[in-house]
Amino acid sequence: MASIGSWWRVVQNEKDRSSGLESDFEYRERWITIRLVYVSGFLMFLSFGVVTTGLWPYLQDMDPTVGKPFLSVVFAAPPAGQLIFSPLIGWCSNRLSSIRVPFVILTALFVFGNGLYSVVELFPTPHRRYVLLLARFVFGISTSINTLSRAYISTATKLSERTGAISMSSLAQTFGLAVGPIIQAALSTIGKEGLMWYGLRINMYTMAGWICAALGVVYILFLNPSCFVHRTIAAQEAMKTTGFSKATDTYEPLKMFSIWTVMIGYSVLMFFYVSVQTALSPISLDQFGWSHEESLYYLGILITGGTLCSCAVFLLLPQLCKRFQEHNVFLFFAIVPLFISQVVMIPMGSKSIPMLDSSNNRSTGDGGGGGCPIEQEWCNSIPPINQYQLTISYTMLCISFSVGIAISQTILSKLLGTRPQGNWMALYTSIGGLTRIIGPASVVVYVRFGTYWLFGLGAMISGLLLIWMWCYKSHLRTTKKINHAEEMQRMANGVAE
Repeated sequence: MASIGSWWRVVQNEKDRSSGLESDFEYRERWITIRLVYVSGFLMFLSFGVVTTGLWPYLQDMDPTVGKPFLSVVFAAPPAGQLIFSPLIGWCSNRLSSIRVPFVILTALFVFGNGLYSVVELFPTPHRRYVLLLARFVFGISTSINTLSRAYISTATKLSERTGAISMSSLAQTFGLAVGPIIQAALSTIGKEGLMWYGLRINMYTMAGWICAALGVVYILFLNPSCFVHRTIAAQEAMKTTGFSKATDTYEPLKMFSIWTVMIGYSVLMFFYVSVQTALSPISLDQFGWSHEESLYYLGILITGGTLCSCAVFLLLPQLCKRFQEHNVFLFFAIVPLFISQVVMIPMGSKSIPMLDSSNNRSTGDGGGGGCPIEQEWCNSIPPINQYQLTISYTMLCISFSVGIAISQTILSKLLGTRPQGNWMALYTSIGGLTRIIGPASVVVYVRFGTYWLFGLGAMISGLLLIWMWCYKSHLRTTKKINHAEEMQRMANGVAE
């Protein structure tokens, strides 16, 4: 309980105080700012969760002529905005003495994007779809704040603090993603018609945007200079450790092979997570014969359980990294579970997939609701996936994703050292945006070729990644091994001094 109390009070412990790197006041300022950075991640993912849930019915309500292909474009708009603007934001962060102003600007764009989303009805019907698309693109630009957050945490934390800080940042994002759909579900009581207020329609869809915009305004108030103080400590720690007087002298040569190994591992993790999330709904409808209502209900339980699992992993991760080295945690708790999640989903057995009877839209199996469409001919020759396979696979995927995004960022930041990390974190964020654009293509593979191809390829790719990481895991080591002779020599030098 004492540690929890000190976390809220932002009190420097004796060990940190004895290092002499900062005063108690500077320590408090630094950690208040870091926690404000956590809030930015919560806001971005909250908006994503609360808006995405009702995006399709809202789009249909605004323009009844719109089709699903345009919905795909709308879904791709936020990651596209992030992909385009993250490099620019990262470049700017390396050249600014403080990230406070970019934080304010990007949060203002967040407010504008969500506000524009809520007033789409004010525009003529033929233009509404494009206004909504613009709103989501602007929101995507605002999510480039994640680049600033990652770069700042990497330079504003000591090596011993970094894993915990990145885990808490990831936890805040996951919590926002979990709370979002809950808010949208609660707003459903307002209904689609809602009420008119000064010419604006307030209903279950627009209220979601207004809530996010209002939270953004409140967050901007906390970004004032007295609360948000840009402080770094990584370079000071390195200078004290090495004895150099300039921060640039502490820069070590970049280990490009190691850096790109981390990047590739992160990109594969992100791709599979997005792919499976996208394919969950068609898989549940086809493989289990569920109705749309059953699919929403059971997948809601599964995703909620996965989110809680992710939150638990983020809380336990700092303790896990105290027992095992970070590159081993990345390999055994991220890459191995990813491989298991794909292998487990390969269909087995002799049962047949329930088929959808196109004449009455009823399943020929026991489910009585959904079923595999007759257009998907592979359903006649491949056994179905069962609920246990899906549950185990999704649990493994959530563990893999939670550990992978936190540890990959931790390892990357330590490999980059004390140099400004804006450009590299921009690349890291852009990879995430790119995978969210191309990840949904997995549904095409599923529809055209079936589960053997989808998860067979997944098992092969994740297996190759596992072998690659196993062979070169030593390149991801961020702490230098000291043999006994070197340790005795250091002790002798200390006595001599």
